[in-house]
Amino acid sequence: MLFPDVHLLDLSGSVQVFYEAKNLGNISYETVFASVNSSVISEQGLSLSGLKNPNDILLQENDFIIVPGTDFGKLVEGNIDTEIEEVKLWINEQYDKGIKIASVCTGSLILAKLGLLNSRKCTTHWKCIDYLTESFPEVKVEADKLFNYDTNIYTSAGMTSGIDMSLSIIEEEQGPIVSTKVAREMVVYLRRQGASSQNSIYLDYHTHFNPLVHKVQNHIISNPSNNYSLKELAEIGNTSVRNLTREFKKATGTTVIDFKNNMKLELAKELINNPNYTIDTISEMCGFSAPRQLQRLWKNKFGYSISVKKT
Repeated sequence: MLFPDVHLLDLSGSVQVFYEAKNLGNISYETVFASVNSSVISEQGLSLSGLKNPNDILLQENDFIIVPGTDFGKLVEGNIDTEIEEVKLWINEQYDKGIKIASVCTGSLILAKLGLLNSRKCTTHWKCIDYLTESFPEVKVEADKLFNYDTNIYTSAGMTSGIDMSLSIIEEEQGPIVSTKVAREMVVYLRRQGASSQNSIYLDYHTHFNPLVHKVQNHIISNPSNNYSLKELAEIGNTSVRNLTREFKKATGTTVIDFKNNMKLELAKELINNPNYTIDTISEMCGFSAPRQLQRLWKNKFGYSISVKKT
């Protein structure tokens, strides 16, 4: 959903993420560019035309409305209040029927003007925090977040954080492997927000640009239950064991073995939620040689023992 004076990076970052996910994942995303006007001029001076009127768009469950940010000063001055008012009824109707909404940068100010952020947690660009807090006291503004989610509404801090927010959405819909592939394709670091995603083994060791290490990592991630030897992993990377171990440690700060074990523990974290699985079953499914090996590694990493039935 585009408004006059839209920032190109706020727009293009999210668009590129979903474009790459369409090519690399399992969901066929279709991107539709809409506005109350048939064309808008971006803040950078690029004319964007051929835009659809929102009233001609029929959204369905699992669709998103993404609102990129516009120029802060002009937005505060009320330059796009007319366009906001024209689309207010339509967007609120979509939200009421379960359509998710995401904003980038000052897009959260637009959502606030639309009344969508009342009593909800949100974030925005750092220079807009005071204005949002003072102008919309009913909104729960969180200044220290890269992006946020509350009741089917995503907001992000601005500029490149729209990429991080979109990657988070991709991870929710298609899983961490696809989001990691998208991030690597776009040559960006994955910066996450919130305790669970901050500690994601799928993402923590991918902030490097070594294609050899990425290839081996992705193979381990895709096959966490397999017990690949260093020789087998080196063959996958078309390199020697010595070079793989050296390059892996240099790129990630951890060893191949530790990364492989962490992936097995990540799989175990998912499996222990199944009440039908015993510790023996989980150990076998994770590729551990014995339950005691799983328990030892688990306790070393998390500080407590797994509590599941033994037989």
